[in-house]
Amino acid sequence: MIRVFLFPPHRDVGEKPFECKLCHQRSRDYSAMIKHLRTHNGASPYQCTICLEYCPSLSAMQKHMKGHKPEDIPPDWRIEKTYLYLCYV
Repeated sequence: MIRVFLFPPHRDVGEKPFECKLCHQRSRDYSAMIKHLRTHNGASPYQCTICLEYCPSLSAMQKHMKGHKPEDIPPDWRIEKTYLYLCYV
């Protein structure tokens, strides 16, 4: 019975229920659609804490960070600190 709550309902292979209202591109999952929407509005919710450059996705931020010298990165640095919209309570 718990399995019903843990796993999303089965979808057909290739089904893409999420649609961009601007260009009608379709996606299989919600997070991919959110990332796609950033291409339309230019949102960049990740900011490098070292050089203050913005990136539109976590993968872009990870690639950006590889461009910094290891000695420039503080020892307590974490990728989660680059996301601008976190709410610290």
